[in-house]
Amino acid sequence: MLCACFSARAQEKPLRLPSTDAELWLSSGFEMRFFKEKKKSKKVRTPEQQEKDAAKQKKLERSFKYNFRLTGEVGYRGNENLTSSKLFYTVAGVRYRFHKYARLTLEHRYNFRDKYSNNTHRIDVQGDTEYKFGKYGIGYRLIWQHEFVVPIRYRDIVRNRVQLSWRTPKFDFDPYVAAESFTALHFTGNRIIGMRYGGGVEWEITKDHAIDLSLRYDREQNLSNLQYRWIFGVAYEYKFKP
Repeated sequence: MLCACFSARAQEKPLRLPSTDAELWLSSGFEMRFFKEKKKSKKVRTPEQQEKDAAKQKKLERSFKYNFRLTGEVGYRGNENLTSSKLFYTVAGVRYRFHKYARLTLEHRYNFRDKYSNNTHRIDVQGDTEYKFGKYGIGYRLIWQHEFVVPIRYRDIVRNRVQLSWRTPKFDFDPYVAAESFTALHFTGNRIIGMRYGGGVEWEITKDHAIDLSLRYDREQNLSNLQYRWIFGVAYEYKFKP
């Protein structure tokens, strides 16, 4: 009777069940700017000199070289075996801040996939903004990405991400939470194919060194062979000044 009971339960299970996958993600990126900040003079400045310095700073902040950036990234992803390569990619792009609260980024990404898949490349157009009020900050990011693959696959994906952060004056850790949706634009109909929720803390060790610790939950939707991921991230940032 016990065996029959277990057999009946097994038959009641759905034909398609989500699977859990383990992967190793590594990446390294850079952002390059084309102006050099002048060191603040320790000498006492007269009101007239301070006024001139403020005018020069405003002029600099409106210049092209102040708001323009070059960006780049290389990344690796392993499959369930972690050391077995699933994807290696390179990213090159440009970023420009049109306004204090508005930036535009254009990137090209090339994907070197495993021997079972063809290499692909894609372009990303990203707009983002961030506003701080008191010790809180709210940010929004919109990405349209087009991958050059056969039309039957999802070629165009729109990503919407919202993040809330806050400063903790008594501690060096600044926590944040975020949510992101992935919407596929397709001739068979547009649909949400994934959601990602996460949170973490940023630790500014010094003015030039920072660490970001995060935990994200990635959940695919409206796809076959669904995958749910827990992503633990460790990021280190260094500001290099030649």
